[in-house]
Amino acid sequence: MASQTVTQFTYLRLKPDVKPEDPNNEAGEAFLNVLRTAKQQSGYQGSSWGRTIEDRDNVVWVVDWADARGAARTNEIRHFLDASTEMITFYVSLIPSLAGTDVLTKNPVTELVGLAFPSDMSPDEHKKVNSDLIAFRTALLEHMDKNARAISWSMGHVSRPGTVDHASSPSGKALVHMLAVGWESVEAHKAARETQVFADVIKPLREKMLPPPKGVEMRHAKLNKI
Repeated sequence: MASQTVTQFTYLRLKPDVKPEDPNNEAGEAFLNVLRTAKQQSGYQGSSWGRTIEDRDNVVWVVDWADARGAARTNEIRHFLDASTEMITFYVSLIPSLAGTDVLTKNPVTELVGLAFPSDMSPDEHKKVNSDLIAFRTALLEHMDKNARAISWSMGHVSRPGTVDHASSPSGKALVHMLAVGWESVEAHKAARETQVFADVIKPLREKMLPPPKGVEMRHAKLNKI
C-alpha cells in the first residue's frame, strides 16, 4: 500500500522589514532561501508561501511530503519572525492530496481554516461529522451560483498534533479538520456564506463544532510556488 502524502502548514508573522516579494530586499531573499532548503530534504514534493489577505504581516508556508516522516526544519525561520509571536506548525493528510499539483498556486485565493470538534466523540458522531463535511464540500463546489462557488477543495484531519488543548471541549482536547478551499476572490467566499445553501449545509457542523483553536482561525492567502 502506498504511503499517504502529508502537507505541512506553518503560520508565522514576519518582521515588517522582511519582504520576500521584493527581489531587492535582502532579508526577504534570505527568508526565501531558508524556505528553499526544504527542497533538499528527503520526501519533499513541493511548497508554496503567501501573505494572508487579512493581515499582510502574517504568512502561510505550505510543504508537501511523500509520507508522514517529512518535516521542514523551521529553526532558522525564527530570525525573521516578529519577536512577539509564535510560529504554528501542523501536519495534515489532505484528500484529495495537493502534492504534485499546482492547485494552491493557481487558486486566485485559498481559504485555510481549522474546524475543531470534541476529541471524545463516539464512532457514530465521527461518522456524522465526516458525512456532514462531505455534504458541505459538495454544496460549495456544485450547488452554488457561479459567483459564489468554490473552485477547489481539499480537507483532512490534523494528524500532528493529533489533538489540541481546548477549554470548550468536554474532554479538554479537540480534533481539528483542516480545509483548504480555493475561491475566485474573498468576495466570492463572502457571497457563498450569505446564501441559504451555505446556512443549511453548515448548520449540522456548527451544532457539533467548537470555537476555532487559537492560531488556526480562518484566513485567506494568495500562495506562490517556491
